Amino acid sequence: MTTGTAAIIEAADIAAARGVIPDTAAIIEGADVLAANATVAPPAKQVQSYTHLIRQAFFDVVENDAFFAGYTIRKNRMLKIQHELLPYLGVYLIEEPMGPDGDANAGNIRFIHTPRIGFSIMLVNNDQDACEAALDAAYIYLYQLLWDDPALNNVFDTTNRHTGYQNPNNVRFESIERGVRRYVWGNTAVTNQTPVGELQYEITVKYRDYEEPGPFDDLLTLDVTTGVKPGDTQAEMDQRQQLHVQYRFDPSSFAAKREFKQRRKTYER
Repeated sequence: MTTGTAAIIEAADIAAARGVIPDTAAIIEGADVLAANATVAPPAKQVQSYTHLIRQAFFDVVENDAFFAGYTIRKNRMLKIQHELLPYLGVYLIEEPMGPDGDANAGNIRFIHTPRIGFSIMLVNNDQDACEAALDAAYIYLYQLLWDDPALNNVFDTTNRHTGYQNPNNVRFESIERGVRRYVWGNTAVTNQTPVGELQYEITVKYRDYEEPGPFDDLLTLDVTTGVKPGDTQAEMDQRQQLHVQYRFDPSSFAAKREFKQRRKTYER
């Protein structure tokens, strides 16, 4: 295990000890947490990706709503969905395309992320019309639950004033670019299994992420020599008046500048 990986895992353990669930945790500042425990720390790292936390924010909204109290709710399809688990609600991360924000070859690495998050609602009903109506009712409830939520969609502070809940790490997104819904019907004629209807609702979320290379060594000394021409020999230079100056910079001013840039990067998310 590499030092960086071990440090991130240790940061997650520390977060759990503080009562923060790593899966929904705020970004753990690895350097600060580990330094407080007298551990040699790498640069600060995120325990979970920003997209993972956005998916978790959607998951928390539906999981905590009374309408879906009787549903089995999961985040992925790793385990097979048995008929005993119905009604079922899945909140999945389907994919995460990333495109350049502006010209790809100009400046630092900047991505526009457009992850697709899918909601899957599965119900059992022998009456196909009644099943479709129930799926549509669940869809419109989910639709209004998500997009009428004043905290989930807040671009400044996602704290719900009524419940006190906040998106994990106060994650926010810029917009919802696209939404698609479709029905998928189980085939009872061939397998004679439980008749199942599924509603799939997929959304495309948009947010931006800027990365800055570094850290780089600070420029502490600048050495300047004048009176030199290309091709001059040492004897020729000795006949000309020379000026040699060293400029020394105070490194105490660099920390404030780095702190300002980090705050700006956080606010731009």
